[in-house]
Amino acid sequence: MNLNVTQNKLAIPVDEFFSMAARINKKRGFLFVSKMLGKHIPVDPYKPLLASGMLALSYYESVTNTALEHIQSVRDGFLSNEREELSRAYDLLKSKPLKLQEAPIVIGFAETATALGHAVFDCFDEAYYIHTTRESVDELTPEFNFREEHSHAVDQRCYANESILRKNHPILLVDDEITTGKTCLNIIKELHAKYPRNHYSVLSLLDWRSKEHINQYSNLEKELGITINVHALLKGTIDFNGKSLEEPLNQFHSSKCNRSSGVVVKSHDLSAHFSRLPGSNYLTDSGRFGIDDSVKTKIEESCQNASNQLNREIQGGKTLCLGTGEFMYIPMKIASYLHGDVYYHSTTRSPVQPLDSEGYAIRSGFTFANPEDQEVQHYVYNIPVGKYDSAIIMFEKEVSEEETKSLLSILAERKITTIHIVTCS
Repeated sequence: MNLNVTQNKLAIPVDEFFSMAARINKKRGFLFVSKMLGKHIPVDPYKPLLASGMLALSYYESVTNTALEHIQSVRDGFLSNEREELSRAYDLLKSKPLKLQEAPIVIGFAETATALGHAVFDCFDEAYYIHTTRESVDELTPEFNFREEHSHAVDQRCYANESILRKNHPILLVDDEITTGKTCLNIIKELHAKYPRNHYSVLSLLDWRSKEHINQYSNLEKELGITINVHALLKGTIDFNGKSLEEPLNQFHSSKCNRSSGVVVKSHDLSAHFSRLPGSNYLTDSGRFGIDDSVKTKIEESCQNASNQLNREIQGGKTLCLGTGEFMYIPMKIASYLHGDVYYHSTTRSPVQPLDSEGYAIRSGFTFANPEDQEVQHYVYNIPVGKYDSAIIMFEKEVSEEETKSLLSILAERKITTIHIVTCS
């Protein structure tokens, strides 16, 4: 893999963005494993929130031709490894919301960019947010569907409010990385067929499109009579000459479901702090069904109250907080308010080849049946033996200990002695 960086507006060291790994996917053989997302690699929970802020701030500077005095302070806070400095930079970010001429409609892409999109939405006044989903919600009909062609699970749905999409407001599509940009083109085509407008923006941490792919954007602009603005923190080109993996080189670690007798498992019901979609076990404010500016304070207070409840249970030491699948933003916010030495990342349905080698992004990999849907295989990465004293696993839906047995056993085998199972619905 050869990388050529052509733009790095905030002068963030490239190794702060990502490490590389092999994707188990015949359509694309490589993966930029983000150090900014809190997905595959454990991070301080403030890191993804600040990365989202940097993306929103730099986009705002670009489209308004305005220099923001505090963007450098947010950047410096992001690059710090001191919790106090990270927290202070996030407080500064929240204290200065951005106001565009027209309120934006922010759309985050599942699975990896659900929290990224939500935290970008947080930065704007009077905005609307929706994230796409691979979940099929029986009670609802998606407003539109599209395909993410390179993904492990290609079919995506969007349960947006039709009345919002009919507004001629700017649409900001948020993803963690664009390589060919086809996913964005697919969703723009779907949106434009039902809710046409003159302009679309794509916000991404990374933009690796080649001249050919950039021309595809220009061609669609001409075809539909629109403009598409692409804004990224890091831009460049890549040259991949390797062979894609269709099968793993070695087996993922899966639990024998023999939990150590010394492990303490505690269950916590946080449903009193969150609202549920009527007739289902999904939360109303996760972003999957659309939220607007009016619920920001409610979400913030809910996450603070939930963390207060958990803080009474944490005994110190290193704590691993795991979001689950698309359910990333609310667990990340709860984790940001927890006391002590806290790390955050998430489970995923994407298989990535683990390799215990210095410099490789995915040092260890584990697979288990998703406790919320046993037919879907999930993965979690980079949990070293003996690193964490306790773990907090946060689920959107109610799950039983039997359904979590495999994941609990994996964590126990990594010498985590106290495991908290948290359900928010």
